[in-house]
Amino acid sequence: MKRLQHLILITYLVLGPTSQILAQGRGDRPTFFRDGQQRMEQEIQRLQQQQVPLTDLEHPSQLLTIETEQLRWQKFLFRDSNFSVWMPQGIQSLETIILEVDNSQLPFKVYATQTLGYRFVTAYSESLTPSQLSNSAQLLSAVKTAIIQKTNFTLLTDKEIVWQESVGQEFTLNQADELISFRVYLINQRLYILAARQNDAAETTSDIVLSFFDSFRLLN
Repeated sequence: MKRLQHLILITYLVLGPTSQILAQGRGDRPTFFRDGQQRMEQEIQRLQQQQVPLTDLEHPSQLLTIETEQLRWQKFLFRDSNFSVWMPQGIQSLETIILEVDNSQLPFKVYATQTLGYRFVTAYSESLTPSQLSNSAQLLSAVKTAIIQKTNFTLLTDKEIVWQESVGQEFTLNQADELISFRVYLINQRLYILAARQNDAAETTSDIVLSFFDSFRLLN
């Protein structure tokens, strides 16, 4: 994990909304999730042939970025919590937040990237206790409630989801001209949260945010 942190430039935590608006994505989502793996493997082979020093890297893929029309995406590996996700490059931050869940404090490690008009967040908990896992639906509902209370936004949409047989919640919150979209998964005794804030008056999650959500993968 330390090696990952060395790759992440920890600057300041941007708490407020950005002042400019990024144009909405086109109707078709970025295609790098379909062709990105082949492009990554080709670049990894090139790096290996050049014998690039990788002492500070978890994997050569962390050197790679994939550009779409609007954003430059980079793959982040979180080995201590066994997942990866693609996030746009931008001002990056790291913190720990505490959610009050069912009268107990639940800490999350949070990585965020701020780009023009968007803020992307990836968070994960430590392994949960058997008592916390005894009722998954209740736990997910309590996490959603804790997030709403912490943001003080209004719940706009809400539905249950499944990711590779693991249960989750998908919901959106809004306030004034901001929309925050969330996916929360309960996978292998751990909670994962993906969230993105977009600055516009839309009431639907943009294709850019959906592509971010879709990039979530377990490492094994």
